[in-house]
Amino acid sequence: MDGRVIGGRTVICDEAIIDDRICIEDHSSRSHDRSPLGDILKGLMNDPREISSRFFYDDRGSKLFDQICDLDEYYLTRTETAILDDHANEIIHDVRDMDIIEFGSGSGDKISILLRAMTLEQRTSIRYVPFDISYHALLDSARTLTKRFPELTVHGVVGDFITEAHLIPPDRPKLFCFLGSTIGNISREESIRFMNGCAGFMDPGDSFLLGIDMVKDIDVLERAYNDNRGLTSDFNRNILNSVNTHASTDFDPDVFEHIAFFNREKGRIEMHLRSTVDQIVSSPHLDVPIHVRKGELIHTENSYKFTDGFIHAISAHSGLEIQNTYSDDQGWFSLIHFRKGGES
Repeated sequence: MDGRVIGGRTVICDEAIIDDRICIEDHSSRSHDRSPLGDILKGLMNDPREISSRFFYDDRGSKLFDQICDLDEYYLTRTETAILDDHANEIIHDVRDMDIIEFGSGSGDKISILLRAMTLEQRTSIRYVPFDISYHALLDSARTLTKRFPELTVHGVVGDFITEAHLIPPDRPKLFCFLGSTIGNISREESIRFMNGCAGFMDPGDSFLLGIDMVKDIDVLERAYNDNRGLTSDFNRNILNSVNTHASTDFDPDVFEHIAFFNREKGRIEMHLRSTVDQIVSSPHLDVPIHVRKGELIHTENSYKFTDGFIHAISAHSGLEIQNTYSDDQGWFSLIHFRKGGES
């Protein structure tokens, strides 16, 4: 157990020095303002019921999501990857002697594109700071990246980056990366607040690379969340296994079906689980069992889709300057490179 002073207070975390290239701070069990159990029970007692999408990414959920990213229907990953491939040299041309912080880092495949585009001198000078909710996913990606790039130093942070972005190491210039349109999992208002918060602890000259999924043909959107192999269905239902682990509930994922559709009014894909039977769900943490009716929906995720207006709203609210916007030919996905102005 170790501590680090952040904002005048000492934050306690578990720290693991894996080797001379990898260090991981694990804040997952100590620093959440909201407990996982409390979040789950509150959501299950809501009307309609809901489960926070943060619980998707247990070890199995993280692996399933990596498989989803390779699906033909899931255009997001290949489109964003192509944009990164096309513009990597431009994005990283002045990156050296700084931290690259990646929120929701996952497998590390996308950051590898930027790392490959760097010179050996650049990679030696930087520190990669992946920030993810899954310790094991973060450790696996750190080991893969340091094997692929032996000169790379990795300082991982395990926690909820939406509410705990302040936990990043503060001592070097920074390039933030928030890719995959993961920002679409929170509301537009929360997105603005998150970007404002990040801008608040960025120094002049720091950059932020944001990947967002744009509004497009609804058939394309809905196919991406209803794949033929059923991986998204497995991913959605697996959240109940995560809930069982955290809350000692006895959900049976096999009696739920996956539902995903585009909500035109709210501009988002919604994912739900629909019970196929009347059932009673128990937990020692509940005063009374939960009665889930046949046909009842449990809301598990929102995935907002964006317009150019949202990009400019982020800039206007946060004060971050838009340096470049990179998109594919169809305009399906955009990477926006923001920079904090002022004297660096």
